[in-house]
Amino acid sequence: MEAFFKNILLRIYQTFIFEKRYRFFLEGLGNTLLLTLSSFFIGTLFAIVLCAMAKSANKTLNKTAKIITSLFVEVPSMVLLMIMVYIIFGHSVLPVMLVVIFGLSLKAGAYLSEIFYAAINTVSPGEIEAASTLGMSKWQAFRLVMLPQAVQTALPLYKNQFIVTMQETSIVGYLAIIDLTRASSIVSSRTMDAFFGIIAVTIIYFVIGFIAKTFFDLIGKKKHIEQEVNA
Repeated sequence: MEAFFKNILLRIYQTFIFEKRYRFFLEGLGNTLLLTLSSFFIGTLFAIVLCAMAKSANKTLNKTAKIITSLFVEVPSMVLLMIMVYIIFGHSVLPVMLVVIFGLSLKAGAYLSEIFYAAINTVSPGEIEAASTLGMSKWQAFRLVMLPQAVQTALPLYKNQFIVTMQETSIVGYLAIIDLTRASSIVSSRTMDAFFGIIAVTIIYFVIGFIAKTFFDLIGKKKHIEQEVNA
């Protein structure tokens, strides 16, 4: 039994301590968080624009939004990033990290626009008409009637998309960016032992996802409480 624990401690030492290999995981964690948060925030802004275009009465804007959304939803993330890095920005001086953030933002934005569009469509037109009858402007009807209901509907899918965006960052190692998955791969290639590296990465991904889910759940509860108070 003593030999067993010594072997475990040795493997942990070789994975994280020897040659300061923990720095790979710290760098990977930093890049994963940067990619996830940046892509999701920019993707949300892009999604709002796409959703507004899709809801527009202008047929050209409407069709353009649908084409853009379909394109980025249906093209695999790895293929999209390779097109961005090696073709569109292949001769650019932009850092690969920025190009990847841009690509992931387009991907996240396409999915989020569909979530926003579906959430807005769940609001009954009768409620908007009733708001107009009460003398509300279009902006007031949107802010006070449509938006709270749409947010409540979209929030569960919105937080799931955050997790999906985080998971999609695991492919950027193929583009010479050290994320968590790539960090584990680098260390495993040196130790010839993938176990503890993979376990550590799995736990970190879980913790990030758990924190994000808890944060969005708190927002949802706050919205629900505010609606009850206002009612």
